[in-house]
This record gives sequence, structure tokens and C-alpha cells, in this order.
Amino acid sequence: MIDQILRDFHFLRPEWFFAIIPMTFVYLLLKYAVGKNSNWLKTIDPLLLPYLMDERKREISRSPLSLIIVCWCLAIIAIAGPAWQKTERPLHERKDALVILFDLTKSMYAVDVSPNRLTRAHRKLQDLLIARTEGVTGLIVFAGDAHVVSPLTNDTDTIISMIPALTPSIMPGQGSQLTRALVRAIALFKDADVNSGRILIITDEIRDIANAQTIANTNRFSFPISLMSVGTETGAAISLNPDRPDAGFLKDLDGNLVIAKVDLKKLQKFADAVGGRFARMTLMDEDIEYLLSPNGQISQTELRKTDRNFDSWEEEGPWILLLLLPLASLAFRQNWLWTILVLFLIPSSKTYAIEWIDLWQTKDQQGFEALQQGDSEKALSLFKNPNWKASAFYRSGQYDNAEVEFSNIATTDGKYNLGNTLAKQGRLQEALDAYTEALLLDRNNEDAAFNKNLIENELNKRQQNQEQQSQEQKNQGQENQEQGNEEQQSQEQQNQEQENQEQGNEEQQSQEQENQEQENQEQQNQEQQNQEIVQRNDSLGSEEERALEQWLRRIPDNPGGLLRRKFQRQYEDRVNQGQLSQSQRSDW
Repeated sequence: MIDQILRDFHFLRPEWFFAIIPMTFVYLLLKYAVGKNSNWLKTIDPLLLPYLMDERKREISRSPLSLIIVCWCLAIIAIAGPAWQKTERPLHERKDALVILFDLTKSMYAVDVSPNRLTRAHRKLQDLLIARTEGVTGLIVFAGDAHVVSPLTNDTDTIISMIPALTPSIMPGQGSQLTRALVRAIALFKDADVNSGRILIITDEIRDIANAQTIANTNRFSFPISLMSVGTETGAAISLNPDRPDAGFLKDLDGNLVIAKVDLKKLQKFADAVGGRFARMTLMDEDIEYLLSPNGQISQTELRKTDRNFDSWEEEGPWILLLLLPLASLAFRQNWLWTILVLFLIPSSKTYAIEWIDLWQTKDQQGFEALQQGDSEKALSLFKNPNWKASAFYRSGQYDNAEVEFSNIATTDGKYNLGNTLAKQGRLQEALDAYTEALLLDRNNEDAAFNKNLIENELNKRQQNQEQQSQEQKNQGQENQEQGNEEQQSQEQQNQEQENQEQGNEEQQSQEQENQEQENQEQQNQEQQNQEIVQRNDSLGSEEERALEQWLRRIPDNPGGLLRRKFQRQYEDRVNQGQLSQSQRSDW
């Protein structure tokens, strides 16, 4: 028990110990003021002063000074927050739901802001998500249609990781269908049983203003709208590929250069019509602060209890303050301070060193920072959480250890990561089984489905190669059998030649020599043929290894491809169901 307390003991607010510095100055100042009688020293000889002054009063005056110092120290310790035990508490968060509608039309490639509108919008979206420390956030992208990137969640880090993949190339149809994005945003709230929330639109143009206003005004009190514009009124050309400066710019059907301009007055008018706020995108955070500040329509102080709990350190500082009461009553008794000092002289059985970083972060938090900095070995020594520990093993290339850790995680993500680990080790059949288990736990796990399809294709290729090798070996066996028949015939011929040789026929001896040379030549050809087959088999083995390496490199780390396929399938389904017409598409 004592050992556990000593291991967990720390201060929640250790910076309060800096208050000892002013306490020292106060102590010296009071001690000097009390201990000197400068006025009497000016008129009375110092040798006579002890006989004229009452020393008992001076001793009594020191007691309150010592009491002040002790009380000050106890107060500092109490405020610093000593703690050594945890308690589980329910997690509450502010009822603040936000859905972001992000424009992914080709006009976002316009270069009127540096480097282009899309990059500037990406950075602003990341800053906005970092500022979202409470509440839930969802993300919808729209162009010719609207697609959900993330439902309402408090895991903004996951949304941030997908920002680089948000480009117009993942959208199956171009256009600017804000109305469909608003409809999906409201459906997103209702699917999450959220009765009130906010909608933030990041765009450079609104084409379907009339329909969008109708949807927005219908739900303006439950889901108020804010609008952030990106781009300038002057506008600029639209780059066909921002990664390639020589790719050129977008042109219309007549061959004229398309200039994408931002109609700020039109956007402001739309925001006013729906009772929302409007701000132009800036380099600082004032636009985010303005658009996300409380507007009176949505309560910003109401809290809700989540399904998650967190461990909180139980602060023991208030109990120390109770010691101030008896100390105040003992202030007028002599030699009382010595009893306090005796308590601090009692030795403890064991002492433990507490690192400074341990006062501020848990081991898992320290391990996560080390993993972000690429130091996998340090992260492994710090992580306690099995999920993070398995990820650290995977990133450091210790796939055998990662396999052990992921095998103990019975979730769809755990089985998916186990499949990746087995695939990295070349154990494709076991990886296929792991992906299958992940899909049984969650059939909507598109990453597992995609990797499972890759492995099935790779296994089919290997099986075809094996069948081809078996056929070649079979053909080789037939050739060997034919060679054996030839040798048997040659042996019979040799026997016949031996009989003729007994007759002393020199002509027959010459014929035997020619046959022997022919047999040697055939044998050399056969050995050369066998060597070529061996080299060919070795070449096939190296080709399989290269194919495996290429397949492993194809395992996607970027979610852009998955989003593109997902959006394309949704787009085709909506067209087939008559919810969307392909005639609604435009080039930008």
C-alpha cells in the first residue's frame, strides 16, 4: 500500500512551489524589522540595551513570524495539489454539434490566393478542427453531389488525417449542389439524435441559392448556418493540376480561359437571408472565433453525459489545510515547532524518483509523442495501452511482436491491423483469414474489404504460377522418359555392336565410335537443358518475391482512393434510383 502511494505520488500543480521565493523575501524582511530596534540604538548604548529591553517580548514576537512561514508552506503544498490515487468519473462535454460543408468543386484550384484556394481551405479546416476541443463534429464534401466523409464524432484527429485526401478528383460529379449538402447535414444530425446544432459552409460560390435558402430557413432555428468564403472578387484561372505547374488552366467549350471569381455580396446576402453569419477566410483565427462563437440560438453551456469515463486524480490538498487550525492555536506556545520537525525526520522504507514529465503526461501520452516523432523504440518502452503498443511494434518493423499484440484485440480494427501485419510477413493466407474476421465483425470495413480483395488476387496469381510450374515439370518428365528410351535403344545397339566386334569387323568399330560421340553430345544437351530449367525456376521465384513487394507497396496509406470509390458507388446508386440526374453536372 505504502509502496503504491509512493509510486503514484505527484503534484497536480507543481508550479505553485515558485511561491516559496516571495515567502523567503517576506521572512527576511519581517525578521529584520522585528529583530532591530533602530530608534533605541540611536539614543542608548548597545551594552545597556539588553538590561533595559524586555527579551521575553522579543521572543514572543518571533512566534507569529514562524507561524506565518509554516502556514505559508502548508498552503503552498495544499494548493500544489498532492495526489496519489485515481477515481473513475463520468465524462461530460458541451452539447455543441457542428457539421462542416466543404466545397470540392474545381474552382477551389483557383490561384487567386497562395498557393491556391483548396490548400488555404485545408489549412483553415485543420485549424478549425484543432480548436474543437468539445462537442461533436461531422464533415460533408459537396460538388455535383454531397457525400459524408465523417459522421458526428468527437475524434477530430481522424478527420484531420483525411484532410489531404479531400480534392476535387475524388468527386464523381462536378457542380455546386449546396442544397443536397444541407439536406445531408440535417439528416446527419437526426441520425445521431441531435436536435440542435450548427452548420458551417466553406465555399467560393453558391449556385442553387433559392433552393438552399428554402432548406436553410426551414431549419434555421434548430440548425443555424454560418458561411466562410475563400478566394477574391478579382478571381483567377483554375489550375488543372496544382502539383504540375505545366499542366495548364481550365478552359470552357469555346476555348476561353475560365476565371473563377468570388461574389462576396452574393454570399453575404445569402447569409443574411438565412439568419447566419458570414466571414471571409483570413490567415489568423478571427474568422473561426467569430463564426463559432455563441449566437444565442444554441445553448453553449448545457452539458451532456457521454458513454465514456475517465480516471481523475483525487486531490488531497484540502486535508492539509485542516492542519492550519491547530497550528494557529499553538502559535503562542514555546518550542512547539520542534514537534513538527520530528515528523519530517522519520525515515521512509523506500524512496522513488519521479521524473518531471510524469507530472504532466501519462506514459501513453509520452509514447504517442515519441511515435509521432518517429522514435518507435522509445514509444515501445512507454506505451501501456495494448493498441498503441501494437502500432508501435508495427511501425518499428517488429511484425512478429505486433502480431502477438494485435491477436489479443478482438475488434474489427484489431483484426484488420493483424491482417496487415501478417501480409507484411508474407503469410497471405493467414492475412486473408484475418481480413475475413474483420469483415464478420463489421461488414462496412472498406479497408479490410479492399485489402482482402488484393490478397485474393495475389493468391490466385500464385496458384496459376504453381500450376504452370507443375505443367513444365510434367513436360520435363516426359522428355526424361523419352531420353531413357533412347538410352535403352543405344544399349541394345551397343550389344549388337559387341557381337559384331567379335567378328573382327573394323568398319563396325568405327560406327560404334561415332555412336558414342553422338550419345555424349546428346547427354551434354540434356544437362544444359536441365540447367536452363533450374535457372528459369529461380527466375520465377525472384519474380514472385518482386510481385509480393509490389503488392505490399500497394496497401493504401492514403484514404483518397477509398473515398473516391465510395463516392463513385454512392453517386451511381443515386443516379440509378432517380435521386440525381447526370445532367446536373458541370465542368467546375
